Amino acid sequence: MGIGPLLLCVLLIVVLWWGPGWILGEALGVRRVLLPVVAPLLGMGVLTVIGVMGNSLGLSWQLLPVTGVLLLLSAVLFALRMALRRKFPDKFGGPEKSKPSIFGKSFFAGSWWILLAGLLAGGAVAATSWIVGTEGLLGINQDWDIPWHANMIRLISVNHEWDPSIAGNFAYYDTTISEAPIRSYPIAFHAVLSLFWPMSGVSIPVFLNVFVMVMMAVQLPLSTMALTMLVTRRPIAIAAAAAVSGWFTVYPYDLLWRGPLIPFFAGMLLVGPFAMLAVKGAVERQKFWIPGIAFGAVGLIAVHPSLAFVVLPVLLFWLLSALVRRKGRILGITVYLAVSGVMAVILGLPIISQMLKESERVSKQVWAADTDRNGAIQNVLFLNHGSMAMPILTALVAIGCLAVVLRIRMWWYFGPVLAFAFLSVYTMGTDNPRFMTLTAPFYDDQWRIFGILVMLLIPLAGLGVAQLGEAIAWLVHRVRRRQPDTGRGATAAEETKIASRTRTSTVSAVAAAVVLVVCGIAAIPYFKQNAERININTKVDGATLSASEVGLLSKIDQYVPQDATVLNDSCDGSVWMYALGNRMPMIRHFEILPTNRQLLVLQKLPELATDPEVRKAASELGIEWVYVADGKIRAWDEPKPGLTQPDSIPYLKLVVREGNAALYQIDWSQLPGGKDAFDADAANRLQLDGVSGILENRDPDGIAPLGRIC
Repeated sequence: MGIGPLLLCVLLIVVLWWGPGWILGEALGVRRVLLPVVAPLLGMGVLTVIGVMGNSLGLSWQLLPVTGVLLLLSAVLFALRMALRRKFPDKFGGPEKSKPSIFGKSFFAGSWWILLAGLLAGGAVAATSWIVGTEGLLGINQDWDIPWHANMIRLISVNHEWDPSIAGNFAYYDTTISEAPIRSYPIAFHAVLSLFWPMSGVSIPVFLNVFVMVMMAVQLPLSTMALTMLVTRRPIAIAAAAAVSGWFTVYPYDLLWRGPLIPFFAGMLLVGPFAMLAVKGAVERQKFWIPGIAFGAVGLIAVHPSLAFVVLPVLLFWLLSALVRRKGRILGITVYLAVSGVMAVILGLPIISQMLKESERVSKQVWAADTDRNGAIQNVLFLNHGSMAMPILTALVAIGCLAVVLRIRMWWYFGPVLAFAFLSVYTMGTDNPRFMTLTAPFYDDQWRIFGILVMLLIPLAGLGVAQLGEAIAWLVHRVRRRQPDTGRGATAAEETKIASRTRTSTVSAVAAAVVLVVCGIAAIPYFKQNAERININTKVDGATLSASEVGLLSKIDQYVPQDATVLNDSCDGSVWMYALGNRMPMIRHFEILPTNRQLLVLQKLPELATDPEVRKAASELGIEWVYVADGKIRAWDEPKPGLTQPDSIPYLKLVVREGNAALYQIDWSQLPGGKDAFDADAANRLQLDGVSGILENRDPDGIAPLGRIC
């Protein structure tokens, strides 16, 4: 990819990720020092509200109408805020300069420069690991969930409609949607990206790779800073946490090569900003932040509903600590957060009601334990899960825990950490169903839960670095105090004391930087591992999708008509067909079970001429095209029987072959009944709204009882 398309992609993603929330944040009076952190949260929230409410009002999900509604809403909120401030200056805030520093008493000269250095250091490491792991941002993940996300982005960009139920229709057009395993899906992530992807000029896989690179380079360290701010205001600790945010393997890298769980990862990046916005708003009584917190809550659950169960424990334990430390203000803080929550429920009710349709399916997901209890405890202690142990990071986290123990105001943070540590050990090391309710929101998936735990541990690693830096500064100070007194006067001694405090902060920062450099050099194997983990499944030429398959799928629209459906074996990577080439495969995702008639055609395609039942099933599905390749998502996958010898089928005509992939056309004129019979049987397949793939079958079929297709 050339530098021009790359820069355009980066620019579009930056504008998309920060722009809407920045506009809304300015309207609500969120401080500009906080806006870079919370703008993505606010933006995701306001776009979600516009999407779900606009859909019921017939709003087209396109850039211009969405931007118009956003600007109008922001203008109304800004005007309301200004009017209330003028009429009730005592109740609705004073000048921004009267607000306390975000660092509190920990501020010292150079604090902002230290934060910037931590941001750059952490972002550079994380982005480099991602770029190397994705083979220069050109690789395509060969595994489970990513084609679904890519397909949804194209589907929404073409359909211009925000409606989670279209995901169920897209997957199960040939059956009764209300009975299908996927009836709805949280599409906020896909809908937001669909606004700008068409302007990028690159394929969806590349666009997603660039998106994650920007998240790694900027949002990951920023979000880590926000989460760390809940625990401590010390600039060195905050900067150090940002610097090491891209070192850990379980989070974020394992979430991005297993699946990959890109929407879940993007949502995790909003947890810290949301908690920070809610806590600061409640403590400072920022009344106009209440709508922002409500929008942020909607955005968080719209990206991934399970993240509500991450934020709630963090806020709950913080609130318990506030009950002890802020006794005189706890009622106001509680009311503030409660009002924000009620407003969030009101704004997010349409999307929440849609997502509840999936709750039963999600709660039934069970992942088998992959170790015993002792092995799980070792994984937690050494921060690894199928990867190398990370003793350097373990030591930093341990020192950070000691720093928390020594400061009673931080003890509350052990609550969410220990809670997710327990769930991690439970899901990794046992198959006991006793705590299934607690793990159900996370699909009972130990990888997700362990990733959440590691996300919560990163601030402790930053505290560990800061604690080491302060210990070194203390030693330097003690050595200097042993120097003989020169007999200076009291005034000179006081000046020396002030200068000493300034030097201590400087020495602490320098010492922490040295600690980071030394640890970073020792942690080079971790960085290599992180890139290698991403590259396990992300390939330009892989086992599921070869370069030849990508080439043919990307230009399949040159051969296949717009409204056609292509017979395919989902396990060979052809589920990428719509995302790459804008043509519909019959099976659209690795996970989607075929209907009975779809399975019949996959198994007995060579019998079209002799078996009327197979012929009728194929014509009802509208199958005129057949895609065959030898890619496999799993090494043990077997090709469907009907697609094993396509060249021996007389009524299949080879249209194009590219490497190990080929496209065939069925000559229905050679089959009994001819093209007229095909057209008559296909009449029950209705194209809805003129969008390829949004279909309805007036004669729905049942889902084949396979358990899993791949």
